[in-house]
Amino acid sequence: MSVRTLAPTIPTLCRLLDREEAACQALLETVLEERAAIRNLAVTEFHPINCKRLVVLESLQALAQEREALVRHIALQHALDPTTTIHGLIDVLAVPESIGLRERYDSFVSIVKMVRAEIKRNVALIEGIRGVLDQALSAGAAIAPEGDVYNGDGQHSQGATTNLLIHQQG
Repeated sequence: MSVRTLAPTIPTLCRLLDREEAACQALLETVLEERAAIRNLAVTEFHPINCKRLVVLESLQALAQEREALVRHIALQHALDPTTTIHGLIDVLAVPESIGLRERYDSFVSIVKMVRAEIKRNVALIEGIRGVLDQALSAGAAIAPEGDVYNGDGQHSQGATTNLLIHQQG
């Protein structure tokens, strides 16, 4: 197979990877917006952020399908295994032609890894907040002496239900 015959398709694949990287950058921005909303407990901001994220994820899915189809087309066009991946294309290219494609692919992969790491940070932040809330919600039962509480209506109660305002006798 001649490297020259692959050359015209390489710029198309590079442009596609650039578009995927730009979409991943947009996804990263939504993840960072989400973190700010989580920190501020700004619940009303989650819906618009999730709407933006959904658009970006749909775009990424379409770009991934386009990339897979392009790689499959290149593979079939040049008598390669139709299941060849982008890694396989990079491996069959001569060094000068593969460098640009490899650099773009590596850059794309690095931002994907960054997005995953930032999402994990958001999950950890949410879990931390959830833990604090769980502790706060269960604290009421621990401080009320059994049989010495009154419910919100002023009636004597044998036990306290978590998260209810209680009035102690006296």
